[in-house]
Amino acid sequence: MHARHKDHEEPPSRDLQPDAGGGKPELWPFVRDGRLITLPARQNRRRAVLDHVAARCFDPAAEYDERAVNEKLREWCEGGEVDHVAVRRYLIDMGILVRGDGIYRVKGQTPPEPGVAERYVSSMGLE
Repeated sequence: MHARHKDHEEPPSRDLQPDAGGGKPELWPFVRDGRLITLPARQNRRRAVLDHVAARCFDPAAEYDERAVNEKLREWCEGGEVDHVAVRRYLIDMGILVRGDGIYRVKGQTPPEPGVAERYVSSMGLE
């Protein structure tokens, strides 16, 4: 007989207050005072928490190198149960952030137009 894994998420208690970022009540057990406490086991809740973190960490019009992404996520994970590297991986795996050529951006944002040098290299077939 196989053991069933229960979702260990607890509903928000009455004494929990909204996080400083104004998150929804369903996020309160996971995000408090601008910090990621833990990640939910349920996929849809995990997505909501990661969307919340990404919306507060990353400017949709900006690009970030890995160091910048790590610094931003490390701040969110400080004092919690979740490692910033795992959060970065979840953000990529869930399609919230996209990565290409070492650059991260919020999914759905169009990369900037290539500059003169990039167009020249591309026209020479040297990509």
